Amino acid sequence: MIRLLFGFFLMPFSAILIAAAGKSLGRVCMEAAATFPFLAGAGAAALGRLAGDLDPKGVGAWQRRIYVFGHEFTHAVAAWGSGAKVLGFKAGERSGHVDLSHSNAAVALAPYCVPIYALAAVLGYRLLSWSRPELAGPSLFPFLMGLTLAFHMIATLECLWDVRQPDLKDAGGVVFSLAWIAASNALLVMLMLKALFPKVVPLGEELAASGRLAGALVTWGWGLALRLVG
Repeated sequence: MIRLLFGFFLMPFSAILIAAAGKSLGRVCMEAAATFPFLAGAGAAALGRLAGDLDPKGVGAWQRRIYVFGHEFTHAVAAWGSGAKVLGFKAGERSGHVDLSHSNAAVALAPYCVPIYALAAVLGYRLLSWSRPELAGPSLFPFLMGLTLAFHMIATLECLWDVRQPDLKDAGGVVFSLAWIAASNALLVMLMLKALFPKVVPLGEELAASGRLAGALVTWGWGLALRLVG
């Protein structure tokens, strides 16, 4: 019940963060001359998803396997990080499962909030720039970030839309889980765009505006509650 109430409380703030993330992404699109590699990577992910629909037994099957493996692997990494033991790991084309000694909301929701392949791309690019710096051109990293971040967002939305996920129930319910997933992904997008394009995305300004709007919302809600009680 507590998590359900917290989920309802968090929903409007998640919407505020989503709107702020949308504005940041809009700024990136408006500065396409400087942000083209990132946008090209995101476009490649979208085209790849379309190719998966056109060839479900070939490209689509590989995309599903890649996503399911990353999904279950993120569960496993989150479990390791929280001190749990991974007792079993299975990832197929349509579904997967990780057996854990114990779990919590962070472990259950980790695959929906953490773009594991984007983190892998960061590590891979660092290794490439160290071992073969001539191959690590300035456009490669933003392209990889656009590709992997868009893949995470597209696959996560599709996963939540098409299949009833037991992870949401395990984390504390659908309302709480969706509110948390929305807020964390919106904040993730804003932070990543700020890191990639610091001159394009005014993160402090966007967060301050979001904070003011959230404060006004809380004030309005509190005043409404007092009128109803009184």
